[in-house]
This record gives sequence, structure tokens and C-alpha cells, in this order.
Amino acid sequence: MSQSQSLPPAARHAAAASAGRPESKGTTSESLPPSPWKTGKFLTGLIVGALLLGIPGRSAEADRNAPTDEQVAAAVVATERLLDMRRSVEALAIIKPVAEARPDSNQATFSMGLAALAAADAAVQGGAKPNKPPAKENFDLAVRSFRGILVKEPENLRVRLELARSLFSRGVCVEPPRNLFKHMLGDDCWAAEQHFVRVLGAKVPPQVVLNVRRFIQICRARKRASGNLSLALAPDTNVNTSTSAQTVDIFGLPFQLDDAARAKSGIGVVGSLSTEIQRPLPHLKWLPRGATNLRVGGLVFRREYSGGQFDDYNYGIYAGPRILTNRGHYSVLFQADRRGVNGSPYSRQYGLQLEGVRMVMPRIWAGGSVELSRQTALSLGGPVGKAGFSWNSQAFVNYTVLPSLTVRFMGGSGRENTDRISTRHRSKWVGVLGSYDLPLGFTLTASQQLFLAQFEQPLALFGPDLPNTRCGSPGFKSITG
Repeated sequence: MSQSQSLPPAARHAAAASAGRPESKGTTSESLPPSPWKTGKFLTGLIVGALLLGIPGRSAEADRNAPTDEQVAAAVVATERLLDMRRSVEALAIIKPVAEARPDSNQATFSMGLAALAAADAAVQGGAKPNKPPAKENFDLAVRSFRGILVKEPENLRVRLELARSLFSRGVCVEPPRNLFKHMLGDDCWAAEQHFVRVLGAKVPPQVVLNVRRFIQICRARKRASGNLSLALAPDTNVNTSTSAQTVDIFGLPFQLDDAARAKSGIGVVGSLSTEIQRPLPHLKWLPRGATNLRVGGLVFRREYSGGQFDDYNYGIYAGPRILTNRGHYSVLFQADRRGVNGSPYSRQYGLQLEGVRMVMPRIWAGGSVELSRQTALSLGGPVGKAGFSWNSQAFVNYTVLPSLTVRFMGGSGRENTDRISTRHRSKWVGVLGSYDLPLGFTLTASQQLFLAQFEQPLALFGPDLPNTRCGSPGFKSITG
């Protein structure tokens, strides 16, 4: 069964709109050729009369006075034909009372959303402002209609696409944001982008893929600010990077280690806050084709363990250009940061970071970053030796199994190389994260990550084995609404 065959009849009139094309008379295979009787007044009178007479049919589930299924179908057909004739206001006048009287009918609600979106678009084209009546009221009605269906049917691709278009139009995503604070927290254009990306997780025609990619590029090129706040638990099997041995041999004599000298496990609370501002840059000939923005941002990270003995913090800034294309985005950033451990300075570094994200296939996005830096170890007395060359890399693959189900595979590795030999180490980590949209507007997220750090210098008292530490966030799950 094709995508259009699984939709309500009224949905098929907007096939062109789903591909990003303006509405036209030939947008559906069911469009009829012009005929003398097919006038707005005649059609409106015919349908309204039929509704008032009460065509017999199956009764409504909740209210006997509500329109029957046949009356709903007749109103949907009338709405579809009026929309084909570009009479969106009349179409909305017919379908809105029917949809409100039959909230259990997704078919009527969907048609009402289409009519409201068409009426709002027509008002904007006529000179009305999107955030003022009557356009705003109709945009809001369209968003509520599509979102209400999607809450009950997260897998409904067509409804998700129409919701994305409604958010895109209501948010005026072709223009820079007006409210920077609201934009940073996540506005209509951010929400539209998320829904457009999920649409690519389904089997859609190539032309729809191209147009959806164009919408995504517009949303991303429009971004001027972003922010992120996260909190998590981080179990660690060796927070003090020590040995698990109970005794050590010193000059042939065994000594018992006290608890403070042995490896400790603990559960830390991890929090991070990041913000970023973007500004458009003029396009340069030597850059790839696409929009170019200047990125300037900063971040703060802190990990707290019980007692404060093994706390960790990090803060830094970065800046550089970001190039957006219709298949992804790429950045070259100059960055600097400083880190502290146990309340004392640990290191500082500056260098270059390369990162990018690209759509490999409509369902698969891949990306990663590489960071190259000059790193200097620090202590309470100042720098420890000279700067060394350190690096860090990570990569991920996003696979959209369904429009409502996304899985991310990720991993990375790095090396810290300073003149403080005791802290030189290599690190590796892998993880997987899944996100699933549940009914009633909830989202279930689960993740599993494993980290491993291998130090390059053995501790003489504890034998020739290199110390290492492992930590993970096993079985993390959350439900958000």
C-alpha cells in the first residue's frame, strides 16, 4: 500500500504540499475537471444541507447528536474540493464544526488542520502577519490538530510532515529569529527541523526527500543561538585511579594498604551547560557551496562525587566558521579550555577542532570530530614542564528505524600527553542510545556507555601493571513528555 492510500481522502489533496510545492488545482488524482455546477455557493449549500438533513449512517461513539461517519466523510470531501478551488476559508468553515463535534475522528481533525494551514498561508500571502490574527489563530489550530493526531499515532508519517510544515510556516523560518532567548530554548523552527529529520526515516519519494532536506537546511542556516543543560549519574569503578591490591611488597616486606590508598568506586553527579551564538558570514569563493555562519560558544562541565575528594570541572570557549549544505554541516573551530581536579588546577590547552555531520542516506546520519591541542599540565605552583601534543576523536551514526524510533551508535578515543608523566594516558569509550516516541506525547530514551582509561606509567609500589579506570552509565532510561 502506498503512503497516500493509507491516508484519509482529504489528505491526498495536499500531496504536492508534502513535497514542499505550493498548493495547486492539480494536486490530487481525485481532482475533478471544472464544471458548471461546481461553484463555491452550490457546493457549500449542498454539503451544509446534507449535514442538516442528517444522512443516515453509523452513529457516533460519544454523542448521538454528533455527525455520523457518513456526514463526516461528506464534510471531508467538501473540504478537499474547496481547498482544490483555493477557497480555504469556506473549507475551514465547513470542516471545523464537524471536527469539533467529532474529536474521535482523526479524518476530520486532519482535514481541519489542512484547511487551517491553507487559510493561514492565504492570509500571510494577502499581507497579514504570521503572529497576528487571523493567520496566527489558523496556524495555531493547524499545529494543535496535527499534534493531537501525532500524540495518539506517533508513527503517522503524513501527519508528522504536515505538523513540520505548519511549525515551519508559523515560525517564519525563512527569516532570522526575533526573540533570541526563546530561539535559544527551542522555537517552532527547531521543532520543525526535528520532525523533518524524522520524516526522512520513512520510505518517501525522492522528490520529497530533496524538499525535506531543503527545509532542514533552511532551519539550520537560520540558527542564531542554542543552549544545552544536562544532568546525569556517572558510576565509576576507580575514581582515584589507584590499585585494587590489598598488600604491596617494599624491599621484600609485605605492607597492608589502608582504604584511602586502594581503588574506590563511586557514583558521581555530572552536569554540563553550553551556549552558542551564530552569525551569518559572506560566502567566500574558496569555501564549499552553502551558507556560512560564525560560531562563538562556551561550555562548563562539572562532576561531583561524595565528599568532594574526586570532583572534576572543565570550562572552555571556542569560535570558528560553520558551513551548511543540503546534506549536512562542517565546522573548523579554534578552542581553549582549562580543567581542574580535586579543587586544584589540572591542565590547560588550546588548539583546533574539526567536526561535521552528513546525511549518508535518508535514514542514516553520520558525524564526528577531531581535536588537536597543545596541553600543559598544571599544579597549585603553576605549569608542570612544557606543553605536549594531545588529541581526542569521536564519531557517531544515527539510524532512524522508524519516524518514531531513532538509534545512535557512538564511540571515541584520545590521548593526554603532558610533562606530568603520572597522568599520561589513553582513553576509549563506546555507547549506544535509543529514543522512541510513545503515545500521549511521551518519549522514552535509554543509553549505555562504557569508558576506559589506560595510564602509561606503572606505579612502582603496586607492581608492573599499568593502572586503569573504567566507568559507565549502564541502563540509563528516561521518559519525557
